[in-house]
Amino acid sequence: MADLWRRTVDSENSRWRESLLGGGRGIAVSWRIVVSGGNLSFSAAHFITMEGMHETLHGHNYDVSATLTGETLTEDSYLLDFGVVKAILRTIIAKVNHRFLLPLRNPHIKITDHGTEWELRLRDGERFILPLSSVIALDFDNATAERLAEYFAHQLRRELQERGVVTIESITVGVAETAMQTAYHTIRVVPQR
Repeated sequence: MADLWRRTVDSENSRWRESLLGGGRGIAVSWRIVVSGGNLSFSAAHFITMEGMHETLHGHNYDVSATLTGETLTEDSYLLDFGVVKAILRTIIAKVNHRFLLPLRNPHIKITDHGTEWELRLRDGERFILPLSSVIALDFDNATAERLAEYFAHQLRRELQERGVVTIESITVGVAETAMQTAYHTIRVVPQR
């Protein structure tokens, strides 16, 4: 019954779109929603490695944004509820907020898990001991804005799929370290209809 309803709504939306666009021949239509600003931000410490060297330990007040696109609206004529996207992003943000961002696959850092703390040793002999509760261990190679954008995009995609969202065809997440520098990661989503 739900499939019949969706086909009926999709058919009605197609007829409405064709009448609006003068027949719709040769015209591709898509929608985009963007969430940014507000409380989509977090503070975290990190350092990155570059060519075997490492930055000084420091932190950022990161801002997160997400752009989602699709070609089909829901039966209520929206791509996806903004509130759903913001709630998912806030959940992901809570995991990294006020933590040290530890890239577990960084070849330039020797990482030891001592149960209650992490020990990090760098090639130049520098050593860090961090309490377990102050660290978010991330399964990537470097704590760059690019990898954080990728992490957020994949977490958002996974959560949307678990909720059965089928209208989204691409997800782009931006992670800004400052107002002047933002990294973006885009995922093309294969709709599961």
